[in-house]
Order: sequence, then C-alpha cells, then structure tokens
Amino acid sequence: MGVGLADVAAEYVRLHRVERQSLQIRSVNRVELTVIQNLWADRVGKARLDIRSAPEVVMRAIERSKRGHELFGRVRETPVLVVYELKTLT
Repeated sequence: MGVGLADVAAEYVRLHRVERQSLQIRSVNRVELTVIQNLWADRVGKARLDIRSAPEVVMRAIERSKRGHELFGRVRETPVLVVYELKTLT
C-alpha cells in the first residue's frame, strides 16, 4: 500500500513543529501545503504541483479521505480559513 497524502501531511506537521507550537495545518499557509504535496509526490512518483494547485489538493486529501479524518480534526472554519489539528493517536 502506498503512502497517502494525509499521512505525509501528518508526518510533516510532527517533524516541523516544536512543542509550544500548534500541530495544525491552515488552508492559508500555501507554501507549507505546497511543500507537503511535493514531498508526497516525490515519494509516490506523482507530479509536483505549484502553489496555485497544491494547497487545494492537500486540503482535499485531509477533508475527503478516511485517513485524513483519522489523523486530523477540523478545529476552525471561516469563509477564508480552515484549520485542521493533528489528532493524538494512541
């Protein structure tokens, strides 16, 4: 089974946050979301996307996949911002 985009997003959040920072993905962080998509694309042999399209792909993977729902919970939503927090998995 291949690695899913939601899994790569969760791994990225865990690796790039310090204890005092929030374990969140925010829809407005377009550069960070593009980095996540490109890391996933490199692992699975898919095309890298640019900052115009990659963020939406990552957010859709979190929103619409079973694994995305297992890993992340929606904690905030406004007309211009969606925030997903990494769940604690035991």
